[in-house]
Amino acid sequence: MEITIDNLIFFSNFDSGNLAKVEKCRSNPNNSNVNEFNVWTSPDCANTIYENDYSSWFYFGIRGSVSDSILKINIINMNKQVKLYSQGMAPFVKVIPELPTWKRISDPVSYKMEDNKFTLSFQYKLLHQSEGATYFAFCYPYSYSECQEKLDYLERHYSSNNNPCRLETNDIYFYRELLCYSTGKLRVDLLTVTSCYGAVDDRECSPTGLFPDKNRPRCYKFKEKKVFFISGRVHPGETPSSYVFNGFLNFLLRRDDARAIALRKYFVFKLIPMLNPDGVEMGHYRTDARGINLNRMYLNPDNRLHPSIFAARTILEYYHREYTESSMDKFGAYPPKIVTTENVNFRSHQIKNHYCNFYQSSGITKSSSKDSSSSVSSKSHSRHNTHSASNGSTNKVKRRSLKRPSYESGVAFYVDLHGHASKRAATSVNVICEFEIEKTVSQKRVADELRFIRSWELLTGFGAYQQINNYTIECNYNCGRLISDFPSISKPIGTLLPYTCAEYEEIGEAVAVSALDIINANPLSLIGRSKFHSLNGVIAWTVNYEKQSTKRFIPKKSR
Repeated sequence: MEITIDNLIFFSNFDSGNLAKVEKCRSNPNNSNVNEFNVWTSPDCANTIYENDYSSWFYFGIRGSVSDSILKINIINMNKQVKLYSQGMAPFVKVIPELPTWKRISDPVSYKMEDNKFTLSFQYKLLHQSEGATYFAFCYPYSYSECQEKLDYLERHYSSNNNPCRLETNDIYFYRELLCYSTGKLRVDLLTVTSCYGAVDDRECSPTGLFPDKNRPRCYKFKEKKVFFISGRVHPGETPSSYVFNGFLNFLLRRDDARAIALRKYFVFKLIPMLNPDGVEMGHYRTDARGINLNRMYLNPDNRLHPSIFAARTILEYYHREYTESSMDKFGAYPPKIVTTENVNFRSHQIKNHYCNFYQSSGITKSSSKDSSSSVSSKSHSRHNTHSASNGSTNKVKRRSLKRPSYESGVAFYVDLHGHASKRAATSVNVICEFEIEKTVSQKRVADELRFIRSWELLTGFGAYQQINNYTIECNYNCGRLISDFPSISKPIGTLLPYTCAEYEEIGEAVAVSALDIINANPLSLIGRSKFHSLNGVIAWTVNYEKQSTKRFIPKKSR
């Protein structure tokens, strides 16, 4: 899209760009130095039979300038985002080449609801420039091409480490594979990161329909390790998840950090950076190129219609069976014994009066429950509700081959990364929770920043995975909620400020380090130096915090 009005060119013809229409408003004689424009974003799958109502993401550029005047933009047709902007959210801006780093607009923004449409207004003074452009976006953009550039660089950097059997045990093994193509023929990558410890001279197999590049061999296998699986960007507009992902990946690749060395020794990391590359490239907010919310497709994915979800589920099943040998017992209790919380209810942050039970991570479940997801209401409108095992569609899933005790599973952790607009920091969804663990390495951020939410059953429909550490991390687009109580290795506890890309990446680092605390293998654990003193203390605080929060939403009995 490219539109010229007066001396300004509005455009969005680039990766992740989104702009549908621009109109110039009538000039205000009382404010003649302001040039005002109404802007419309494109809903997902605009002008196709798959068009839907998701229209929060905007990302466009402006070339040219208007001398001695201020630009005012009214984005007319956004989805309702009152909660987000009432908490101080502002659009993001960068100027090429003068100010190439994204930052929030400093001037106050305004918003209103009109004809059931949310309108966001903001002002910005364009810099005088003959070349270059000014870009505006809903949140920090992270495009498909940026992701590919990063992966290309890492692949070149670690190209000499392709055979772990010939390297030292502590050397880094990084391997990139084409897991599948999206429906739009874009790459869905699978990364493997670990140390060369435990490498065997054998390669993983290629499940039917996956790994289409037959000229590239599969990655090597490893013994005495379990898989840590992490994925992101199933919803294309949730860009914070990509920065969290990058922070996680960058931390794993640190050569001299004792915690990163320990993680690579204990786990084989399998990472999918973008589950929905089509939606990302097209500038969508929530769906893919056919208007499908891929996060609803895990129960019965179709290899043709939902190739990335089909691939993710297939390889999760493969690793569940393949990596059954583990050295976890060498570290102590796994999962750790924590406080008993069977009688604690969590409130859903999305649907009032729907609650989920807070089970022990020791794996004790209620024998009377036929399915671990039975306590989730089938009427819930949580974003995972169509995956719930309480839903009748789970009868279609073949589980017999997966019915082994979950401590024998080859997958130790499953983490899915998301962004969130309503609740500050990280928010829970309406699912059965194993437990929640606080951020263990917090530089500036909140103690509950990393509220980990159990999601495996809802993503895969497999009740056999009840004890695996499965979490959804949803980071707010704007800011956190509490100040961290954890001490910092490098800098003091900070104040509550809007997120930057660096803070999102810190969350990714903390996710990685938290896994070491869970298995009692963190060589630089900070929990003992905090007011919580131990992992059990963190869990007890979390239980009490959520218990107190839940009381506000318990409905009063009618008289």
